[in-house]
Amino acid sequence: MESDENQAEPVHVSTEEETGEQPRAEHDKKSDSSGVNTSIERLRSEFDKLLGVAVEQGERALDKLGLFGSESVWIPRVDILELEEQIQVQFDLPGVAAEEINITLAGNMLTIAGTRNTGTITTSGQTVRLSERPAGQFQRSVPMPVAVDPDKVTASVQNGILNVLLDKSATEKPRQIPIKTGSEAGVSS
Repeated sequence: MESDENQAEPVHVSTEEETGEQPRAEHDKKSDSSGVNTSIERLRSEFDKLLGVAVEQGERALDKLGLFGSESVWIPRVDILELEEQIQVQFDLPGVAAEEINITLAGNMLTIAGTRNTGTITTSGQTVRLSERPAGQFQRSVPMPVAVDPDKVTASVQNGILNVLLDKSATEKPRQIPIKTGSEAGVSS
């Protein structure tokens, strides 16, 4: 039977009370435990990779794992560009009107949400054979790479692309520092 062969043997755990030589079978069981440790380490490594992907991809990873929720929420694609004094965030939202989009900024987390209707209406006697365009509620939260000024945010929609411009916080903007010469700095020689 294959199921008996695939089952791991029980691992013997020695106590302080056990002394003397162990029988050969006990020794073999202990050497097999190193294989169990290797399997546990491999499982831990795979779990760490999965957790890393979840952290990097956020909501998209949770959605792929089926942990985002049972509701049909689609996640728009995004590009984030860091300019000298601004952060530019562009979301793909084809067919979504500006009135259907809600944008919030909480700390450095930018979130968009809304609803998209594909316009596909079926009546009795019609059957949808293929439907790839996302529809329904959408939401996407993206962390800003640097601190931004919440009072200096603008947004516009054109050709299905939501463009959000966020000014960097004054502490994040590059400043030119002048260098004083010896006579200007008050240093005497």
